[in-house]
Amino acid sequence: MPSRKLVYILLHILCTALIVVVPIFIMPLKDAEKPNYLQWHTIIFTALQTVAFYFNAYVLYPRLLLKKRVAAYILAVLGISVLFALVPGCIMVFSGEMPMYAIFAGIVVKIFIGLFVSGTATSYRFMVDVIRDQRKQQESLAMELSFLRSQVSPHFMFNALNSMVSLARKKSDLLEPALLKMSNLMHYMLYDSDEEKVSLHKEVEYIRSYIDLQTMRFGDSVKVLFMVQPGNYSHVIEPMLLIPLIENAFKHGVNVAEEPEINIRLAVSEKEVSLSVSNKTIHYNTQVADKTKGIGLVNLERRLKILYPGKHQLYAQKNNNWFHASLKIVTHD
Repeated sequence: MPSRKLVYILLHILCTALIVVVPIFIMPLKDAEKPNYLQWHTIIFTALQTVAFYFNAYVLYPRLLLKKRVAAYILAVLGISVLFALVPGCIMVFSGEMPMYAIFAGIVVKIFIGLFVSGTATSYRFMVDVIRDQRKQQESLAMELSFLRSQVSPHFMFNALNSMVSLARKKSDLLEPALLKMSNLMHYMLYDSDEEKVSLHKEVEYIRSYIDLQTMRFGDSVKVLFMVQPGNYSHVIEPMLLIPLIENAFKHGVNVAEEPEINIRLAVSEKEVSLSVSNKTIHYNTQVADKTKGIGLVNLERRLKILYPGKHQLYAQKNNNWFHASLKIVTHD
């Protein structure tokens, strides 16, 4: 991604600037009182520190520090810092440009510069690895989210087609309007659900159409209350994120209860979207129910963890002959 490439470029520029500027700042190139050979000494030292930086970042760091060979890494860094502090002086001495004693001139300062460069290299490589790991994690989550989205469509189709089959068997006059309603649902599912975010208004209309379709199927045998409280429905959320709770209520609350009843309440505040769904049911073993949890709710739980980590609450509980589920999503910090 361009933003990450920009970060890499900026890190390289910053680190290179530090490697070049620090030695030159401490040992200036142009100094009226400095002999010419000392300027060459500074240039050689700076070039060696550049080599030390990349050797540390791409050899010592992955082969020693990442493998938790800390002692070996520290010794290697110290050895390189001392060696590269001595090499420029040795070159100038053997070329006849400097006296022998000058090899050790400023040795402590040079070693500290070398250690600073090594520390910069370690920090650079650590930040690069963190950015790379974050990218891999985001790509992995994006792939998983794409897979979860792909599960929602066939799951919806399965439930919606059941409604069509039921109306066809009854030879109901509602079959044609139900097909039109299903067409609207499929249009939303195929086109709008491909977007990363949709307006809450569109999601509400999708829910309303789904409830209408189920009402056509079950007629007066199921009492359905859908209450949408006034609010700002221009919020954007992940598409088809609210429907699983409602699908679950129809799936588990219609054929098992003597007098099926489903209550759905949707509310929106400035920062939060709240959905509450309750349906009549019968007494059953909670552990068994958890094991047979539908793919829709399992899918929903995982999508919420990916899309709204730490910004959602999904709650479900059976109380007497009622099953209650609620979802709260923080849409704005």
